[in-house]
Amino acid sequence: MSYLALFLALGGTSVAAVGLANHSIDPVKLNARNIGGYVREWASINANGHVTASGGRLTVREELNVFPGRYYFRWHTKVTSPCTVIGSVDTGTGGAPGYLTAGLATPRRAQPTSIVDTYNAQGQPSDEPFEVEMLCTTPR
Repeated sequence: MSYLALFLALGGTSVAAVGLANHSIDPVKLNARNIGGYVREWASINANGHVTASGGRLTVREELNVFPGRYYFRWHTKVTSPCTVIGSVDTGTGGAPGYLTAGLATPRRAQPTSIVDTYNAQGQPSDEPFEVEMLCTTPR
């Protein structure tokens, strides 16, 4: 799945690099109303589920002995535009990195919540330190 995503991403970049003439993108097409976004909140989490640094406030709960590498988040912010959650596993040792999957639920009357699953370099669910960000589109 990740190879397919990489292939598509690189293919799209190649098409843009080859298929677009110089100066064909003008400031109107790059208008912030048409494209844009920002990091709403971010956090660095250690393998035990403790927040080591953050740009915002969130609560993390890890399901120890139930699902290794599964972390539940409650973001303490109000979401005013469409958002998603992304992140990366931090090996810190220079070894092969693992990866993570993340999702975001934004109930109407509750705080946004996320589930993050971390995996080691072999693809096995594992408690890993990671960074996570909530990215939101620019409100209009």
